Amino acid sequence: MKPHLNDDQLIELLYTASGSSHLENCPECALRLSHFRAKRVELTSTPSISNDFLAAQRRKIYSRLGEPAPSRLRWAPAALAAACLLIAGMFVFHPIAPAPVVHTDVADAQLFSDVYSMEESVEPQAAAPIHALFEENE
Repeated sequence: MKPHLNDDQLIELLYTASGSSHLENCPECALRLSHFRAKRVELTSTPSISNDFLAAQRRKIYSRLGEPAPSRLRWAPAALAAACLLIAGMFVFHPIAPAPVVHTDVADAQLFSDVYSMEESVEPQAAAPIHALFEENE
């Protein structure tokens, strides 16, 4: 006996005019196809809507047509207030400090002396702790 038809095959039979020899021999597949046909009829039928419902819907639409349109700039005052608070917060929590006075002659002289001392030293700075260990053991 052939296996039963799957849902895809039944849907294909539902939307085509051709029949299947399997449906004549298999009552289960024929029953499933009849359920599919009934569901199709149910889904394609027009729903019944009462005239009272449609009239109430029309009255609501007419009543809203007379109302003024909502403002599109409702958010503008809140955005302006938030921007002002943000700017005020920047000044309060991060005050502008005066620039430190730097004596360039002293700073430059110190920089040059540090560079020359590093240049004269042949030993890398990373090796200094190792020498300290050897000095303690001697």
